[in-house]
Amino acid sequence: MMARARREKSATESLLQIAVMLEIAVVFFGALALNGLKLYSPTVVWVGAGVAFLVLAAINRLLRYQWGVWLGHLVQVGLLLSFLWDVVIGLSAAVVVAFWIFGAIRGPQLDRPRDHPER
Repeated sequence: MMARARREKSATESLLQIAVMLEIAVVFFGALALNGLKLYSPTVVWVGAGVAFLVLAAINRLLRYQWGVWLGHLVQVGLLLSFLWDVVIGLSAAVVVAFWIFGAIRGPQLDRPRDHPER
């Protein structure tokens, strides 16, 4: 049996996937902190973290498509809206959103020579 060739990822997809993985880590550690502070019931904390994890995991898989990247942009706006909930949570989200913005800008710049080798 012959193995299938791996699909070649774009630089944009790779950088944005790194940003999403960082966001998943921030959600996990944020859930641990919120649970430890006991501001919310553990059920609320872990269900919320689980939903966030599922959304981020879906975005991570959809980044191969242009519409998936745009959906990711919308999720980043949602993460920034966490400033309305708590400033510290918003600051944590802003750090990972900054990684997303870097990937969204730098990735296409890195992909351009690959897509147009004559330049």
